[in-house]
Amino acid sequence: MSQILEHLHQDHIHMARVLDLIERELKRFNGNLPADLSLIYDGLHYLTQHGDRCHHPLEDRVFARLEEVNPSTREAVNRLRDEHESLYAKGKAFRDAVRDVESEAAMERRSFLEVAQDYLQHQRRHLDFEETTIFPMARTHISTKDWDDMDMAEEQATDPLFGSNTDPEYQRLRSAL
Repeated sequence: MSQILEHLHQDHIHMARVLDLIERELKRFNGNLPADLSLIYDGLHYLTQHGDRCHHPLEDRVFARLEEVNPSTREAVNRLRDEHESLYAKGKAFRDAVRDVESEAAMERRSFLEVAQDYLQHQRRHLDFEETTIFPMARTHISTKDWDDMDMAEEQATDPLFGSNTDPEYQRLRSAL
């Protein structure tokens, strides 16, 4: 498997762990138990910041190459590009909702949970589509030489949460995982 695909796959595993943590806290919130909203926010911050700065640009390079070598993948690749944009907007809406609830702004519990579930469902479906559909397409259609060229050109950013040196901003989140 390409180093890039392995890197992206590991990112997905890490993202799923953060999504699981967020869902645990939301269950507490929904059950009227004390929930750590700042932990939810930190998880969202990681998912959106790392995703938008490092993960999605790398995926976009792979998807562009996939589309180039096999134009029949264009529809699936365009779907992913649209999902990246949608996830950015949904992630921002969820982060804003967490901040509103933390600051005790007027927001109904039901509305907050709907925004949260919308983001979580879309994120999980997106990860699943990439893992079960797009990554296998990439393995099949992108040549070893193309992978090698992309691997050599890749500047893999260190994961601020799961990397060897956790960013201080994410220490509390790392401990909670």
